Amino acid sequence: MGPDDNFFELGGDSIVSIRYVSQARKAGFTVTARQVFQHPTPAGLAAVAAPAAPAGRAPERPAEQATGPLVLPPVAHWFAGRGGAYRRFCQARLVLLPAGVRHADLETALQAVLDRHDGLRQVLTVARPGVWSAEVAPVGSLKAGSLLRTVDAAGLDAGALRELVSRESDRAAGELDPESGRTVRAVRFDAGPGEPGRLLLVAHHLVVDEVSWQILLPDLRAACEAAAEGRKPALDALDAVPTALRTWTAGLLAEAQSARRTAELDRWLAESATGGRLLTDRALDPARDTVATARRFTVRLSAERTEPLLTAVPQAFHGTVNDTLLTALALAVGDWAARHGKPADGLTVELEGHGREQDLVPGADLTRTVGWLTSVYPLRLTADSYDARAVVGGTQDAGAALKEIKERIRGIPDGGIGAGLLRYANAATAGLFDPEDRPEILWNYLGRQTAARQSAWGPAEEADALAVGPEPDAPLAYPLQVDAEVEQGPDGPELAASFLWAGDALSQDTVAALADGWTAALDALAAWAAGGVTAGHTPSDLDLLDLDQNQITMLEEMWRAQQ
Repeated sequence: MGPDDNFFELGGDSIVSIRYVSQARKAGFTVTARQVFQHPTPAGLAAVAAPAAPAGRAPERPAEQATGPLVLPPVAHWFAGRGGAYRRFCQARLVLLPAGVRHADLETALQAVLDRHDGLRQVLTVARPGVWSAEVAPVGSLKAGSLLRTVDAAGLDAGALRELVSRESDRAAGELDPESGRTVRAVRFDAGPGEPGRLLLVAHHLVVDEVSWQILLPDLRAACEAAAEGRKPALDALDAVPTALRTWTAGLLAEAQSARRTAELDRWLAESATGGRLLTDRALDPARDTVATARRFTVRLSAERTEPLLTAVPQAFHGTVNDTLLTALALAVGDWAARHGKPADGLTVELEGHGREQDLVPGADLTRTVGWLTSVYPLRLTADSYDARAVVGGTQDAGAALKEIKERIRGIPDGGIGAGLLRYANAATAGLFDPEDRPEILWNYLGRQTAARQSAWGPAEEADALAVGPEPDAPLAYPLQVDAEVEQGPDGPELAASFLWAGDALSQDTVAALADGWTAALDALAAWAAGGVTAGHTPSDLDLLDLDQNQITMLEEMWRAQQ
């Protein structure tokens, strides 16, 4: 990576940027995630980076700051409002353990992690359905010895090991109960002396999100290695958590009342008004459209097809991987709608973001904060400057679509966090939102997973056997949910997307057509980038100049003509 290379044009994303910030701090420099977006080159960041705090043990936070009543973040209220069962609503990771890891060392390391990260020690109170509150229990209240168990996996072949992983992960998810403070479960699969084992971690979604795992797993590894070497992995052996979860969520409650957030009200009310159904013929029925009726399949692109989506396409229009993937989704839905004689002018999707817009709370630093901080917000993806069917069919240049969707995403203030704050954390504005009017599609880009499979503390190949789904009678929140991520494959990064849909509300043929359209659109975008005819900037790239897209395109064409 050279000094003028763009972080996002090389495949970086918002989640990876948080790891980037954390690594910079360890190297002695302080930068923020927002600065990575504003100055995405090493040279640009070098100009704004500040020296990190002097090395040494960070002062411990007072107990009253880290523990006690917790203001639930907006996403937790969003989930509570869904209704139905919630105890098994969790996330899980299965990692490969180096040979020789002992149960006692894992228990010691896990205890250090539980004590360090306050968000894991949440206790939920449900006064009545949909009315939730929580608190953070004191250090030491969650005992690693009671939540970690070892099971014998010695001599098992691949199939038998997968069956064991499935059975034990289902059991672990069933043991979760946030009302009793049982938010984490861990299982060590002992493959015998000299053989690498497996470690399963299951955590209720209320206490973790995608970024949290990228904090917890390295911490657990560091603490376990310390324990194996005879060093005590106490709290001071792990990096300090600069901003407690309680500090952040209390700051969000105050932010929800601020003038800058209430100034966004009309925008979010307009975005939230979906204008009717496009994919389905009826609204979801919480008693009928449950997890038991859900269907799922995954599409995966080869490393060869993925590579231009991470590099050439973002470079061509100075965007991000998520811009590209979301543009392809808009094209796929638009193409499907055109083929079925349906207008897609009002297409709205719900987006998940990492929600760690730390500049909103003075002094906040969320690079080490564990919890469910995700933001959920609607975005209307109307086709103003492109014909989706023509782009997918290869008869219209894809550049206009990419640039339009990029600008719509860039126009979202503060990562969309205001939508949830106004809908759930401000009593004066919450009642203005229609709880029944929600988009039909939830889109979530989980970022790029950099850990190689079958490497120590990396993802284990048996992870596809995990059985940690929610309760069968839990209601589905959306007719269609698409979760995309870039995984490390044998030949390089591979793009994978999971399509989860309500089987009684949406046909498999429709979902298959959308998935095929999405991959076809991705190929069309890659072909456009290879041609490079209309590559270039958009207004958000030139914030010091008042130019619209047509003016920018004209200037770029004049420049090319002179070359």
